[in-house]
Amino acid sequence: MDKSRITLYIVGIILIALAWAGGGHDIMNYAPYYVQRALGKSATVQVQGQTLKVEVERSDRARAKGLSGRRLLVANRGMLFLFDKVGSYEFWMKDMRFSIDIVWIAQGKIVDISRNVIPPKVGDTPARVLPRVPADTVLEVSAGVAAQWQLDDAVTITFDRFLHYGT
Repeated sequence: MDKSRITLYIVGIILIALAWAGGGHDIMNYAPYYVQRALGKSATVQVQGQTLKVEVERSDRARAKGLSGRRLLVANRGMLFLFDKVGSYEFWMKDMRFSIDIVWIAQGKIVDISRNVIPPKVGDTPARVLPRVPADTVLEVSAGVAAQWQLDDAVTITFDRFLHYGT
């Protein structure tokens, strides 16, 4: 590889890192998966023998946006929301275009599942969803995945080594 190509790659990675640090979180959707993992924006989740690649959201702004505005969620993908402490965090379906399952997790175990939460119709107030039991982590996946993978309360979820809480 020639020196100019290496320089271009380094500049590209620096620009992505700066954009992400400055609040341009959406740009991470276009970065290669290994770059996202290295920056703590992506991880893998193991549950019931299945592996799921997830986007990791830690900031209030990123959590508020979530999957809003997207057209679909690809199979074996999801979004993981991390909180510093266990609580009853409200989620909503504002600007959602597809149904999802919301998996509520506390200390690595599923404590509740909101199945097939549907997006609002045009002009309707978005649904607001709360867990029955406080959670410190929330996993959003396509509707039907929780049933397909036979997820229920007390199933253990394992997060990969790149996932660090509180960062």
